[in-house]
Amino acid sequence: ELFELASALRPEDYQSLTLLAGVYRKLGRQAEARQALERGTAVIERHLEMEPDDVRALYLGGGNLVNLGRVEEGLAMARRALAIDPHDTGTLYNVACLYANAGRVGEAIGYLEQALDAGFSQKEWIENDSALDPLREEPSFQALMRRLRK
Repeated sequence: ELFELASALRPEDYQSLTLLAGVYRKLGRQAEARQALERGTAVIERHLEMEPDDVRALYLGGGNLVNLGRVEEGLAMARRALAIDPHDTGTLYNVACLYANAGRVGEAIGYLEQALDAGFSQKEWIENDSALDPLREEPSFQALMRRLRK
């Protein structure tokens, strides 16, 4: 309800719709999740027309596209975000999540490792972020987790 309210109060805010989609997905309300993704993607596309170098909009928009099944378009947005800010820990982490959701396990782990090398240290995020679930059984992911715990 609060994300819907935020979106109604600030229709230009793409983040509330993107976060709303995740809530609906977790609640098993797939049709509503898809609708929020579509609405959020439209807002992001309008936003990027005015601010084409907004890295957060690029990687969140890319994640939306991946979740909508438009994987190659989503990965292209992730590459744009990385081209603009290739060393930012938040960008690297979120691109890792995007690649994990796209089923690109090797690339996802590579970007996660880069995020850790650049100083990303949010152990709780990595341990609990469902976006990284496709990686959890991978030996290279488990090695990264051991490294982070040290």
